[in-house]
Amino acid sequence: MVSWWRTHAGALVGVAGGVGGLYIIQLQNFLLFHSLVELGSILIAAVVFLITWNAREELDRSFLVILGVSYLFVAGVDLLHVLTYKGMGVFPSAGPNLPTQLWVLGRYLEAGSLLAAGIVGLVLGERDDLEWSGVTLCALVMGYAAVVGLGLGSIVVVDWFPQMYVDGSGLTRAKVGSEYVVIALFAASLGLLYGQRETFNRRLFQFLAGSILLTMGAELAFTFYVDVYGISNAVGHFLKLASFYLIYLSVVKMGIKEPQKTLYRALAKREAEARKFKKAADYSGHAVLITDRDGTIQYVNSAWEAITGYSAAEARGRNPRLLNSGEHDEAFYDELWSTILAGNIWEGEIVNERRDGDRYVIHQTIAPIFDEDGTIQSFVAIHDDITDQKVYQRQLETDLHQSVTQLQVLARVLRHNIRNEMNVIAGNAEMIQEQSDDTDDIASMAGRIVDASDQLLAQADKQREIVRLLSAPSTTTTLELSAVVDEIVSQLEQQYSRAEITTDVPADLVLRTLPELEQAIVEVVENAIVHTECGTPAVTISARSRDRLVEIQVEDNGPGIPAAERQVIAGDAEIDALLHSNGMGLWLVDHIVMEAGGTIRFEDAQSHGSIVTLTLPRNGTLSNGSDSSTPIATTR
Repeated sequence: MVSWWRTHAGALVGVAGGVGGLYIIQLQNFLLFHSLVELGSILIAAVVFLITWNAREELDRSFLVILGVSYLFVAGVDLLHVLTYKGMGVFPSAGPNLPTQLWVLGRYLEAGSLLAAGIVGLVLGERDDLEWSGVTLCALVMGYAAVVGLGLGSIVVVDWFPQMYVDGSGLTRAKVGSEYVVIALFAASLGLLYGQRETFNRRLFQFLAGSILLTMGAELAFTFYVDVYGISNAVGHFLKLASFYLIYLSVVKMGIKEPQKTLYRALAKREAEARKFKKAADYSGHAVLITDRDGTIQYVNSAWEAITGYSAAEARGRNPRLLNSGEHDEAFYDELWSTILAGNIWEGEIVNERRDGDRYVIHQTIAPIFDEDGTIQSFVAIHDDITDQKVYQRQLETDLHQSVTQLQVLARVLRHNIRNEMNVIAGNAEMIQEQSDDTDDIASMAGRIVDASDQLLAQADKQREIVRLLSAPSTTTTLELSAVVDEIVSQLEQQYSRAEITTDVPADLVLRTLPELEQAIVEVVENAIVHTECGTPAVTISARSRDRLVEIQVEDNGPGIPAAERQVIAGDAEIDALLHSNGMGLWLVDHIVMEAGGTIRFEDAQSHGSIVTLTLPRNGTLSNGSDSSTPIATTR
């Protein structure tokens, strides 16, 4: 409190001196006092209007704009009041009634303006987004001019305005009644202002409320005087001058100056944040570009400059099309813009062109930036130069393609040579077997050579299928499982007439998976048939849908699947062990199922034999889609 008094001591002394000086003047020459006070209030009102008019874009409330414009006309009416005042001599024929009428007109105008400003503020509320353009302000000024013109015309032209002062008797009832009406209007405006106090700056509300209360006090004082030079009149003028000064503080200091300070502080804060953002963007290692909603570049960081070859000064104000390499068609960019204008994030690869004409590839992410209303204000794009990665990737793909081609050539050569040589071996072994006695050991050994030859030829065929599967990419297709199984059974029954194959597959069971699934089922069923050496091979193929999965089971009455082959497929043993077994077919099955995003499971049947279960997603995805990492499950 002490510091406040120290800070405002000079102003308080000045105000006290001014009031004291005016009081002494009014004791000696009331006319001079009246003129000084009225001209002071008129000057304040004119300044308020001029500042409001020129700073209308700075004012964030329509209340202050209406108030500022109204005081121009209040000042004009008050000036006429001063010039017609008794003793001024400007209008010698005018009596005391004319200045009193003008005074009442000015007060009605002032009170009505405050009330109208309060109503507008109440209607607009906190979201005061009324734009005071030149047309709007001119309409407001013309409205006030019309009201004042009608008021002055009713006083000096048609004499419709009521008498306010009569020599010898003083104020008329109309004058006193008008003052009370004006007080009531001020009270109503104060009530509206109080109801909106939360939307005003606290000091601004205090200044406006204080001004209204002082004006009400002045009007009350003006209801008591009988002599136009009386003390009651003087008190009213002091209060009026004080109220106008508070209006000045409300509009100029709190309505313009303080918001500008706040604005400058906000700008300084934003500038500091912008510097932090620039520093963070420069150190991020990513190229950053910001455009407005129309795609005009507003900001680029140093990484963007380094990648593109354009400086920030060259880029600002231009469109990102300056990097267009012609690699992408219009549909590509239309899809990009439709995505981000819909408020979504776009991500993808773009081939751009540097300032020197070299092409480069970026992985770019573009995101919209929204304002407080949820409207897209700008876009930020972050991208990485992946040109070297793409070159390396293409080199890897080329090397892989060459390796696959060489592998296929080598496999064909080996398979051709092996088949030719094994056919020679098998042919000679059969000739030896035919020429030998059935009881001879030589015939037995020749038979074993023939069997081994057949197995090797079958392994060569299996190897061909595996190489084809590994080297040729596949896509998913829709399979009607019952039809696929029926075709498999028909094929195998012709090939293995001694086998008994039964099926239990729902007719409406459809799944989307790799077409190689048919080959996988053939491998499992055929494996069961050929390894059943004693008795009649009996195989049952069944299928069930469970949740989003399909389970295909193949149950046989054979000797069961060797543990070594199970371990290789389950990942519990090195794949080298596969070379010493006949499990290449089952390994091929496992690979197909894994590529289809499924799993394979082995179980022992209740009596003897084995159960192989293939579990696949009903709407399958390739192994690089989602479920390929599911481990192989085996039970015994």
